[in-house]
Amino acid sequence: DESIKAVAAGCPSLASLDVGDCENLTDESIKADAAGCPSLATLDVSSCENLTDDSIKAVAAGCPSLASLHVEDCENLTDDSIKAVAAGCPSLATLDVSSCENLTDDSIKAVAAGCPSLASLDVFICENLTDDSIKAVAAGCPSLTSL
Repeated sequence: DESIKAVAAGCPSLASLDVGDCENLTDESIKADAAGCPSLATLDVSSCENLTDDSIKAVAAGCPSLASLHVEDCENLTDDSIKAVAAGCPSLATLDVSSCENLTDDSIKAVAAGCPSLASLDVFICENLTDDSIKAVAAGCPSLTSL
């Protein structure tokens, strides 16, 4: 956490952060990055199992230019965080929520409505999703090239 917080404090122009598989990473470091790196366009926190909605909501609020978000296997995330991303990051083009088993149609419908530039969506092993969310993506994301 301390090194990521140092990056947030010292690198305000940071555009890409890949901390996937950093299992000890907590919300505090990602919230610091969201506050200190407003130009963040790409974030990969895949398999960071300690992260909760708090960190992703902070990213959604602090990084409006976010274009790529990978939260694969972040088991604690719920619809609240993905809906916040949909509302706060309209330029989102890539979203990987695979193995985020708490997500429902509500979050994917919000992405479909709020992120018209979405080109890639990965919902592998999101067992609570139904046809309704995929239909919403088909209707709301004309740039989609990968599902």
